[in-house]
Amino acid sequence: VIGGNLQAEVTLYADEGLSADLGKLGDELRFVLITSAASVVPFAQAPAEAVATEVEGLKLQVVKSGHTKCGRCWHFRADVGSHPEHPEICGRCVDNLTGSGEVRHYA
Repeated sequence: VIGGNLQAEVTLYADEGLSADLGKLGDELRFVLITSAASVVPFAQAPAEAVATEVEGLKLQVVKSGHTKCGRCWHFRADVGSHPEHPEICGRCVDNLTGSGEVRHYA
């Protein structure tokens, strides 16, 4: 059971045209969907358990993240705990706190 949207990882199986449009969002797709991870995969690769949507050429699959929750942004990320100076937060948060920060274009 997924406890909340940030505990979700979403895979969108999209046809070529939709995939190109969604691909423009890059890593920001997860922020648009308000999930910890989001990816776009060719429609033909959709497994049987992928759910059809009202959008033609789009199926989706949602799974519970197996990663650790970041104490700052609450996203479940693989790199939480990998920064010795900030063991409770993810790399994106470390960069936002101590580096030049992230640049977003869409979300």
